[in-house]
Amino acid sequence: MSAPRAAPAARGNAMRRPIDDADPSPRDGGTGEARFDMLYREQAPRLRRWLDARLRSTEDANDLVQDAFARLLGSGAREGLRQPEAFLNRIVRNLLIDRSRRVSNRTPHMPIDEANEPATRATQEDAIELAQMRERFRTAVDALPPRTRQVFLLHRTDGLGYKDIATQLGISIRTVEWHVGEALVKIGKDLRQ
Repeated sequence: MSAPRAAPAARGNAMRRPIDDADPSPRDGGTGEARFDMLYREQAPRLRRWLDARLRSTEDANDLVQDAFARLLGSGAREGLRQPEAFLNRIVRNLLIDRSRRVSNRTPHMPIDEANEPATRATQEDAIELAQMRERFRTAVDALPPRTRQVFLLHRTDGLGYKDIATQLGISIRTVEWHVGEALVKIGKDLRQ
């Protein structure tokens, strides 16, 4: 006859108890890495939901949760914490405060169009400088190897995506990425000279 099983409520409560060094988990032999892993599995989903409700951005919520656990992992005090959940909550709140400060200090993007035309008109000097820059750009593009120039122009001038270019030229998407990257590097060097 087998021993009676623990009630589900008792097992659920055992999973929620604070993790500390004096209470090693039988599954992992009490290693700090395994305790950190368990803390992540238990707390990350809760923190993501909490942050997602406040930020209305799953991506930002995921980033903040990752940052919080990275800070916890880098903290020298984490091994001696009796309630790492509380410490983690404090880290998340601090990260949220830091993020809101950065966002409030950010200059808003303002598109330049007829409605938002600059207060001062371009001068003749600006027009000459722009013409010179365009000529240097054309020269840099013309100096590219033929295949790199072809891929670059299909992407930038014709507006084709990497997949479309790869299909049209019979090359891999990775090769298209390489040609575009090479073109940008070489053009950038030529324009800086």
